[in-house]
Amino acid sequence: MNTDERFKLLLSATPAQQAAVDAVLVEEPDSKRPVSFRLYRMGEAAEKTGLSRTTLWRAIKEGRLSAVMVRKGSHRIHEGELRRFVGAE
Repeated sequence: MNTDERFKLLLSATPAQQAAVDAVLVEEPDSKRPVSFRLYRMGEAAEKTGLSRTTLWRAIKEGRLSAVMVRKGSHRIHEGELRRFVGAE
């Protein structure tokens, strides 16, 4: 996206979108940002991060990545936890 396209999108943004941009620009604490309740399946998490499923499973087993077990052998990873893990890598 070039600068002109970015300005056009910014000028046509909704108030909520503008508030989100403002929050990023002034680096407000996360507590003021919208909370996501998104849970990713292992395949989705691997696709979103570019990491392999094996890497994610290993991180869960080693305690470096938290996951919710929805049934035996089936886990979900919270979006915030996935972002934290990828940022720490």
